[in-house]
Amino acid sequence: METGRDRGESRSVTQRALRLLAAFDTDHVALTLSALARRADLPVATCHRLVGELVAWGALTKVDGRYRIGHRIWYLGLLAPVHRDLSEIANPFMQDVLQVTKNVVNLFVLDGDQALLLERISSTQVGPAVLRVGDHVGPHATAGGKVLLAHARPDVVDRALRAPHRYTRNTLVGAESLRRELVLVRRHGYATTVEEVAPGTSGLAIPVAGHDGTVFAALGVVIVGNRVNPRPLVPVLQIAARGIARQVRLAAGYGHESLAE
Repeated sequence: METGRDRGESRSVTQRALRLLAAFDTDHVALTLSALARRADLPVATCHRLVGELVAWGALTKVDGRYRIGHRIWYLGLLAPVHRDLSEIANPFMQDVLQVTKNVVNLFVLDGDQALLLERISSTQVGPAVLRVGDHVGPHATAGGKVLLAHARPDVVDRALRAPHRYTRNTLVGAESLRRELVLVRRHGYATTVEEVAPGTSGLAIPVAGHDGTVFAALGVVIVGNRVNPRPLVPVLQIAARGIARQVRLAAGYGHESLAE
């Protein structure tokens, strides 16, 4: 049974953790441990312990010796009213991609260890949809999912690759082969698939990233009946992804600096 002392200690730890998160703002997006302790007005030892727990949970991330707001905060932020409408923010940019490429355009986010199709735009010429908005799919089998996995935490990748489902005979399900492919996705900046979710379809996707490099969505196209050619498609998707990221940042009240910068 929780005692009054237990509740007081929990509140104290919670308040300290919140003070650490509140130390970040638009002028202080990356902080050393000593700077973080100073801005949160906490002893360095206490700061070090709490920061370790926040990093483990994903609320903070460490890059080049400095701490930044982590991906879990971004994902929670997507639940707030302004970010909950990510699909609405992305829609005009996805329409542009549709007009230029004439291909189905998808927007994926990670939901646990599954890829969630958040938005889909297509012309009337495309046949029946393989996936519909709101559907979940193994991220190993879609271009968007592979992009998200390539930038996900190791534990998320481990869960996603533990027993990947084979959707077609072309679905890559070997864990080591998939890990090698994720390395290539990070290196090239895009992912592709060929008939891995459904016969007769190929996919290409790129990351949509925050100002700190955190990938919070994947924007892609689906090509019906042909193999994907990344060369003409990647630049179109990159322009749209930067636009989406910029508008998300503006909607969150972070001024005019591009989220992708």
